Amino acid sequence: MIRTTMAILLALLLVITTGAISGAEMAKEGSGDYRSGKTGTFTFIAMGKERGQMNFEELGVVVTAPENSPFHNATFRDIGTMHFIKGKSKGSGMVEYTCVNGDKIYATFESQGVTGGPSSSVLTLVGGTGACTGITGTIELRGTPGIKTSKKGTWQTISVGTLSWKIP
Repeated sequence: MIRTTMAILLALLLVITTGAISGAEMAKEGSGDYRSGKTGTFTFIAMGKERGQMNFEELGVVVTAPENSPFHNATFRDIGTMHFIKGKSKGSGMVEYTCVNGDKIYATFESQGVTGGPSSSVLTLVGGTGACTGITGTIELRGTPGIKTSKKGTWQTISVGTLSWKIP
């Protein structure tokens, strides 16, 4: 009898908490802090001592975003290119976020920085699928230099910044 009662109570608790979590509504607009961890691979061509071209792909996960945002616990993939001239870099590319419910968010980005040092990027949200169709907004990021890679030919890093979005 005690086992049956405990099983019913645990099942009831599970139903109540699962309903609250899955029933949470995504905000149509908002802003907040953003932090992601990512790893990337690249192809690089040196053009003499002062110039270089790098094409890259990164995979990552958003670890900090407002809980009611479509970015909360999202994963992402981005592909881009960087051009280095005399110690400075400039780049661009595209990002595809996958939300926890499977919806997609698409963004373009432009970045600039110092080779091996601080960098900044601005992502422009340009659309999505499902509940994120028509999303607009920006993510302003700065990188965190000084993280040592765990495998040659790859990098790992953290991006921190701010996020704002609006869904029609």
